[in-house]
Parts: sequence; structure tokens; C-alpha cells
Amino acid sequence: MQHRRHRWLGWLLLVPLAGLGWWAYASWRHGSAVPGATRPAPESEAVAALQAAAANANLVICVLDAARADHFGCYGYPRDTTPNTDALARDALRFDRHFTQYVTTKPSTASLFTSQYSDTHLVSGNRGLLPGTFTIAAGLEAAGFHTALFSSNPNASPGAGIGLDFQDRFDQTDVKPLVKRWEDWTRPEPMLELFRRWLEQNRRRRFFAYLHLDPPHQPYLQPAWMTHLFEGKRLPGFQQGEYEFPVGEKKTVAPYSYKPLLEWINLYDANLRYADWAVGELASLLRKAGVYDNTLFVVSADHGEAFGEHGYLWHERGVYDELTRIPLILKWPGQPTQSRTIGALTETVDLLPTVFDAFRIAYPRPEVQGRSLLPLIAGDIDKVHDYVFCRSDGDPPSYLVRSLNHALILYGNGQWRVLYDLKADPVERRNVIAEQPEQADKMLAAFEAFAHAQRRPPLDFLKPHAALRPAPRAPEHELTAEMRRRLRGLGYL
Repeated sequence: MQHRRHRWLGWLLLVPLAGLGWWAYASWRHGSAVPGATRPAPESEAVAALQAAAANANLVICVLDAARADHFGCYGYPRDTTPNTDALARDALRFDRHFTQYVTTKPSTASLFTSQYSDTHLVSGNRGLLPGTFTIAAGLEAAGFHTALFSSNPNASPGAGIGLDFQDRFDQTDVKPLVKRWEDWTRPEPMLELFRRWLEQNRRRRFFAYLHLDPPHQPYLQPAWMTHLFEGKRLPGFQQGEYEFPVGEKKTVAPYSYKPLLEWINLYDANLRYADWAVGELASLLRKAGVYDNTLFVVSADHGEAFGEHGYLWHERGVYDELTRIPLILKWPGQPTQSRTIGALTETVDLLPTVFDAFRIAYPRPEVQGRSLLPLIAGDIDKVHDYVFCRSDGDPPSYLVRSLNHALILYGNGQWRVLYDLKADPVERRNVIAEQPEQADKMLAAFEAFAHAQRRPPLDFLKPHAALRPAPRAPEHELTAEMRRRLRGLGYL
């Protein structure tokens, strides 16, 4: 009888608890404040004005694959590579020191979607997101947005386990009816056509559209007139360098000779012009649909691209500025801000909390590792980070700890370390770790604190043979034969 009474008491307690759990879930679905979620109160009139302008706005995020910031005209490049993006930047906010979290597409995109660093979301290879991970698409759908993903890169598509929670999803398989050759799958025109058709049907809804376009990523398939803009031209300011340590990359890049390298950069710049054309077309489609002025329009990249400045070619490996520093341009709806350049350190993980704070939508703060840039945009504060962090693959892999004035690079063998004084050496040539030990120790302490805050702390970058925490089980996504073909066309396989 005693056990039966306890059982009934347990059920009586469970019923209200279950009701409370459902209330919390329903409140989160409708954007209300719930335990574990935050909705910021306006900190100033300037923040309130930004939120008012974005109150009913749409969101469009356009990511250009492998687009390094220092090859954009609005970031100081002397070539005419990005006239449309430059024009956009003149009416927008440009973030001058914006960094990716990973120098490959899949984990970088996962960081954008989740606002988590790569050692927390753990997306790489065949691994997908852990079940229940909060994402930008899920949160905005719960707040009433209609969400759609358009991706030309297989590594940023549902076939790779990325973007599965968007309501509408379009990838390279959807452009096949629009093109004649498989090489044309990576061109922006068919994906923009799919977006145009989708926008016609959804422009009267409040929407979030994410577009991941391949240019300037190889293969370089830009129109001939764009190639001729830079063909055979002398490169502005290019300096070739070598690896700081005898890394395994020397075997990776053995098939490449430096002889055609300069023309390779000319092709990259031409293909960046192609990406910029796509940005202009995207803005034009938004204007024709009558939604441009009421859209928070974001242009960024997943990572940069290296051409031997520090030995590395292509991407995936190395964490120097040419690989980690990417553009971030925000065109605010209603233009309540004057166009300006923001020099504070920012990261890919900051985009999600910035968007949710702008729209006054709750999000689960403990899961979100980025910082909202809204107070920075409003002018209430002058920084959100003392350091930013970026990881790469490699043999061994490397990790960047970046402040405004210094770059510390750690390697996955726990032994190699490089420190650059960016004021005296902005192109990162001279290792001053022996000359500035106090600065190195300060940044090492920052990395150690960062590492211990991750789901799987990357302690192997601090000491050799460090015992690493096992990664939790996650869904795996095997590549189909078709996806392998597409990835080979992009140079991944």
C-alpha cells in the first residue's frame, strides 16, 4: 500500500511538471522568454531603433565560398573585383576584422547555423549535428519565418547533413534540369533562378533565405570577359612565403608548381568578380520583388583562400589571415544606421545572436557561444571579443588565437607555436614568441580557457599526447557516388 501511495504521488507531481515542460516548449516556439533562453531588453535608444527597423524584416544571408576579405575592393584591394559588393558596402555596415571558425566549408557552415565553435558542434567528415542542436533555421521558423536554403556546395547541403531543418531546401541536384553540363552545376545562374522562382511564391511571407554560392571557389568558370579583366596582369602586393615549420603540407602541394601560381590568382580574382555579379543579381531580385528595403541583407564567406603566402595553397589547412579573415557586410532594413566600418574583432558565431537580438527573438543562451553585435553596431560598446579562434585541418592541424594586435598559432602536436606582432608585421612573417613571452603566455591562457569551454576540449594543441574526451555519437551522412563526383569537381576528392 505504501509503494502504491508513492506511485500515485509521483504521477500527481509528474502531471504539472509535464504541463510546465509543454508551456516552456510552446513559449520557445513563439519566441517568449523561457528558462535557458534570452531576449535582450534594449540597452539604449540606438539599440531600440535598430530593433524597431528590423521588427518585421526578412533575412537573407549570402555566403560566397572561399572569398578572402583582402581581395574585395571595399576592403582595400586595388583591383575592380567587387563593384556590386562595394556599392552595397557604401550603404551598409562593413566589419573589418571578421573571422571564420574553420577554414573548410562544412564545419564553418555548422558554426554559422549553430553559433558554436567546431569543438562544440563537432561537425566534420561524415558527422552531422548532434540531435536537438539549436539552429538559426529552427529558431526563425519557430518565430514565424518561412526558411529556405539554396546551396551550390555539396558540403553545405542536406546531403552532407547541413541545413536539414530548413523548410525548403535546394542544392545542386535541383539545378540539374536547368543546365546541360555537370560543370555548370556550380555556376550561380541556376541557383539564382531557383531563388527567383521561390521568391515569387514567398515574397508576401516573412522569410529567411540562406544562399551559399560557389564562386570564387574553384573551378573557375566565370565568363570569358571577366577572365580577360585580369589575365596576364601583374598582381598587386602579393608576397610568396614558406611554412613556419616542416609540416606535412609539403607533400600535399607537391603536384603544384609556383610557375602558374600568379595566373591562378588572376583566375581567382576573375571568379570573385563572378561572385560579385551574383551578389548584384541577388540584390536586384530582392528589389524587383519589392522586399529589398525590408530585408536584413548579409554578405559573408565561409573561409578564405591561400596562394602560397605562407606555404599553403587552396584552403582546409593553415590559419593565416588569407584563410581566416572573411568579409561581413550588413545592410540594415530601413537604413537606420549610417554606413561605416567597424574595426572590432568579430566571428562567424556572432551572426546568429545578432540576428535574433535584432528581431527580438529568444534563443537558448547556454547553447549559443557567439556574442550579439547589436550593441557594437549601436555604438554602445567598442568591442565584443578580446580574442577570436579558428581551427584548420592539416598534418598537424593548427589553431589561431587572434587579438587586434597579435596572432598566436598553435599546432596539434602540442609543441609548435608561432606569435606575430601584427602592428610591426601585418603580413605575419616574423615569429616573435621568444621576444614577447608575456604576450604569448597571455594568449595561451586565453586559449586554454577557451578550450575548456568546448564540448570536446582541444587540449592536444597545448601539450603533446593529451588525452581527448571521446566525441558523442552523432548522425553520419555517407557520400553518394553523385556527391563524390561533385566534390571531385570542386577539388575536395
